[in-house]
Amino acid sequence: MKKLLLLGLLAVWMPAGLSAATLTAGPAWSAEPNGNVTVRWTTDVATGSRVQYGTAANKLDQRVDGELGLKHAVTLKGLLPGTTYFYTVGTARQALATNSFTLAGDAPAKPETATVKPGKPDAPAAQKAPPTRQTWGSLPSLQDHFDRHGPDFKAKDPDDYARMAWEFLQRGKRGEVLVKIDDEGVMRLWDPKSRAFAAYNRDGTTKTYFRPNSRDYFDRQPGNLVKLNEKK
Repeated sequence: MKKLLLLGLLAVWMPAGLSAATLTAGPAWSAEPNGNVTVRWTTDVATGSRVQYGTAANKLDQRVDGELGLKHAVTLKGLLPGTTYFYTVGTARQALATNSFTLAGDAPAKPETATVKPGKPDAPAAQKAPPTRQTWGSLPSLQDHFDRHGPDFKAKDPDDYARMAWEFLQRGKRGEVLVKIDDEGVMRLWDPKSRAFAAYNRDGTTKTYFRPNSRDYFDRQPGNLVKLNEKK
């Protein structure tokens, strides 16, 4: 008799929020003009309200709690447009259902990040070649040099050929090809792989750019080997 009386007292005093609940309607969601989303559902007994949500189904790392009752309404704030959210509805102890929604609008743009390979410096930014009149030493000689050597590099015209010669000098400045400088300040560059050779005046303008027939051509040129990228 005492045991039955004790069970009856527990039944009377047990909070409704701790009773096992069953979902009877929902969950459903509605977007508000301010960008918030309200999630609604109904249970067969009065319980507390909790929505756990996140942008991945296996990582519901945010939550909002609501009031005790049969009809539940929980508002989610600070959501991002164009983003899919996954969520569960229920109580602090029990998840009753899982669902998802996608907000209208464009997703926020992701910041661009440069990919750097470990142990290697960033690639230098591409430079646009200056006008030919600034890069070629003697403009009257350009056409002749192009006629004789332009086909070596598949240059389209004298300006294209002058641009290629200027870009070859930039490779020398980055230490990518061999460089000699003689007593008069003339620079001579050589790429053993492509067999490209060029000579530049003291002021950096181009004297010539071609592919010599002799493989020891650069070795026979005057000047001392230097690394331009190490010059102060």
